[in-house]
Amino acid sequence: MFTNRFLRVLKIGNRLKGKLRRFLLCLLYPSRVQESVRKREGECDQCGACCKIVLSCPFLIEYGSHTACRIYNSFRPMACRTFPLDQRDIEDVEHHCTFFFPDKQAARETSQLIVPVWRTEKNES
Repeated sequence: MFTNRFLRVLKIGNRLKGKLRRFLLCLLYPSRVQESVRKREGECDQCGACCKIVLSCPFLIEYGSHTACRIYNSFRPMACRTFPLDQRDIEDVEHHCTFFFPDKQAARETSQLIVPVWRTEKNES
């Protein structure tokens, strides 16, 4: 019982830390944020998972399983427009986000698997 509460408090603390991190990054390092946004792939399906991290956003409207933002096209904060900034943010919403970041390690391993089909002196020996 105590362990479950403790783990829940830790999870909430980590999510609050993530909210603060996103806010400060957007405020202090906008060029770094834009670079991170360019690296992500996928698109928003407006599931609302990012709007419910720790507390539900007051601008979030829920219609059964559908969600909408009252300020989506007008005054949406930078932290909302740029979510997720990195893989940590996707973990904050328990992987419900349809955005993803290509895994650098997987890309490196894939490039090592490519075999040249032309002959050179190096690959003949």
